[in-house]
Amino acid sequence: MSVPYNPFELLNLPLIKDLLRKNTHFLVVQRLQWPGIPDKKGFIATPYQQQKPAQEHAQKLDSNEGRMINLQFELDKILALVESPKYLLFLNAYRDLDWHDKVLKHYQKNILSNLKQHHMIQTFEEADFECSFESGRLMVRVQILESIQKFLLYDLIMEHSI
Repeated sequence: MSVPYNPFELLNLPLIKDLLRKNTHFLVVQRLQWPGIPDKKGFIATPYQQQKPAQEHAQKLDSNEGRMINLQFELDKILALVESPKYLLFLNAYRDLDWHDKVLKHYQKNILSNLKQHHMIQTFEEADFECSFESGRLMVRVQILESIQKFLLYDLIMEHSI
């Protein structure tokens, strides 16, 4: 695989200040698996203005996957992650408007290989791909004729992982 393409916006102090200015006080911070991010060193933060949807998101996470943080009381915890050279913290937002196409193009070989391995498709053109964020996880919906299957995108882009 070539140099990994990462579509996520790196969380930094100006973005945190912008969230606070917009009265977005709740973040669900969870582990992020992505090519180029060392295992257990990447996190993604999903912002919420209201506590209830943030709590609902956090309740869908596995026990060691992440948790909700209230920036009004735990700002220091997020700042420590942002400033730490050990970790990478991203915002649940994309750097590029065409991130979907870039991800599919960059990882096309691995996606095709994984889908071929399971006898789903032989060429990339046989399927339609739609990416979405669900509970802080980047998912891909693959439609082949009338069949629709959903995968964690990370599983499709890693070599022989599904």
